[in-house]
Amino acid sequence: MKLTDLRDELTARANSTDETPDLLPGVRHKIARTKRRRTAGAAGAIGGLAVIALIASGIVPGLNSTTPQPADGPRDFTKDGVVLPGLEGADILKKGWIGDRGQSTLTFSWTPEGKAVRFDTYCTTAESALRTVTVRLNDRVVGTTECSADPEANGGGLRVPIDNQLWLTAPAGQPAQVTLQFGDATFRPLRDDSVQLGVGIYQTADAPPDGGAPTQAPPTSAADYVKDGIRYRAKIGGDTLVEAKIGNRGEGALAFTFTNPGGRLSLVDFCTATDSGEEPRYRLSIKLNGEEATTGGCTGGTIDAGTGSSATLPNSWQTGQLVDVQVLLEDKNGKRVKNPDEWIGVGIYAKGKQRAISDSFLDELREYNGFNYELAEVKQADAKSATALELATPADKPFLVAYGTAGLAGDSPTVTVSGVAHGTTAGGGGIGVVGQAARPAGTVKVTLSTGRYTSGKLLVALYLPAD
Repeated sequence: MKLTDLRDELTARANSTDETPDLLPGVRHKIARTKRRRTAGAAGAIGGLAVIALIASGIVPGLNSTTPQPADGPRDFTKDGVVLPGLEGADILKKGWIGDRGQSTLTFSWTPEGKAVRFDTYCTTAESALRTVTVRLNDRVVGTTECSADPEANGGGLRVPIDNQLWLTAPAGQPAQVTLQFGDATFRPLRDDSVQLGVGIYQTADAPPDGGAPTQAPPTSAADYVKDGIRYRAKIGGDTLVEAKIGNRGEGALAFTFTNPGGRLSLVDFCTATDSGEEPRYRLSIKLNGEEATTGGCTGGTIDAGTGSSATLPNSWQTGQLVDVQVLLEDKNGKRVKNPDEWIGVGIYAKGKQRAISDSFLDELREYNGFNYELAEVKQADAKSATALELATPADKPFLVAYGTAGLAGDSPTVTVSGVAHGTTAGGGGIGVVGQAARPAGTVKVTLSTGRYTSGKLLVALYLPAD
């Protein structure tokens, strides 16, 4: 694998937690960094960090912290001239650990407090080839970063929100084991006498302000389906829960039935059997009345299970018909897996009102970062002749932009969005969404890559906060 290919893939996986396109592969989302790191006597640092999992911020190795430290405040952690600052902005260092040179694996104990955290890795090596650091919490993968001591090139650390699946097996108040493993470009463990690893665990805001749409805890209700702290909410945007089931931990199989209410349905799966490999090792085999229906591999994420990987179900059943659901956890070869540490689940949702665009659909009401937004305006153009679309955005209120292509045939497209805090470029077909915080009135623009398209639409849509 080429170095640039790996970095692009790591970056794409890292940004899967930003509400960038659910249905568009190849997301490329770059976050500007202004903080600097300095290190004393650390040679051979490799620049450039890419993150798998959850997103952004960093350790600052150096002789001095960039943030003034109060006398009675959090203390820096220092070893071998590397400084993990006690304060990074508003983030507080809860645990620091720096290994000896030549330690390719670090293991230590840390007790979570039930707060959002980020793991900021530090890594230097004399090796010139691309090297990685994988972080685990109680043997579950938090994420993998490129070996680097430069935070601006890194772009951040590994952020773990308070609703992340990792906390299912590392609950607050109970000691947990943290492990750092040095590896090659495919994450295989390596031994290296020149390597030095470290990590700072920072208590941080659950969702830092970054120009994106605001965030709040999503609404819950007594009608939600909840098991072992995992929740399928009764209502998500305009969608309504029809039926859900979470299996017992380690069960690896579950079954239930639901009555088809009519209309469009979506399937949302839940699976904690994740790993940091380039290809998923596990998948859920899901059959509805004997027909296969799957959303892909076990991708991990949040205990808010209804916001996980989803797929629209074929409308092939009669209204009122009983539908039998059978679910198995399998390895990539289709063999059933029984893992005593994992949970699986499935939820069936009835879709709310939607607007059809060619072969695709836009939700009239959708949830984003815990808030509901209503579809306000849609612009579309023939992809055979259109190269761009612009849309006016409002003043002093947050908004969402849906963008992409529908019914496209011909070359594989790339759609670029500009005019939002985080400009987004995505390849492949489908529709994605990006959020924007309140700002003065302006415009957004979507641009379609040059190509030969024989049919289909380029589209951009605006969502405004629901009353």
